[in-house]
Amino acid sequence: MAASGSPADQVSDAARWWRAYALAENDQADELRELAAGGDDHARRQLASWLSDRARTEEAIEVIRSLADAGDDVAELWLARWLADGDHLDELRQRAAAGGYHALQELAKRLAERNMVGELRDLAVAADPGDRLLILRAARDACSAGMDVTRVCSDLGDEAARHGLIRWLARNGHLDELRQRAASGDEYAQHWLGEALSQS
Repeated sequence: MAASGSPADQVSDAARWWRAYALAENDQADELRELAAGGDDHARRQLASWLSDRARTEEAIEVIRSLADAGDDVAELWLARWLADGDHLDELRQRAAAGGYHALQELAKRLAERNMVGELRDLAVAADPGDRLLILRAARDACSAGMDVTRVCSDLGDEAARHGLIRWLARNGHLDELRQRAASGDEYAQHWLGEALSQS
């Protein structure tokens, strides 16, 4: 975050950052809480991070929420991740619907991980093209996303997902679906169908 104001203000801001950092490093959470309660945003960030590091996610959410609500990008990122970790899908949905980039990304990942393909499809279809790309990429890259998610991403225009799906269909003997995709004019499916048939 860029410093603003007079040089004295910048020094004061840097000193506040260092004080909060040192308190967190020395596990002085009570002092951080006091500073955060007094309006010190550096202390609030450090306290939230300290709590998260100790698996106290619910407390971290409460501490960081006001900064996220004020538009702090790092706080929005942390909050979205912690909401996802804590399965707070309703709040993630609300923040995503309000235009929260990080909330949208985390919501797509969580929906993909849970194989909630109907909601994932609805989310992507309703999104503008830029957000749709973000949703599909986040869903495709989710660590436990299955082939149902890959199929949704493919059907909604994600080329990497389409290629992955077609290769998977060919390698796992799902020739009926591969034939359907090839018959619809998908040249990549036609190629892999030929490969699969030549090996059978």
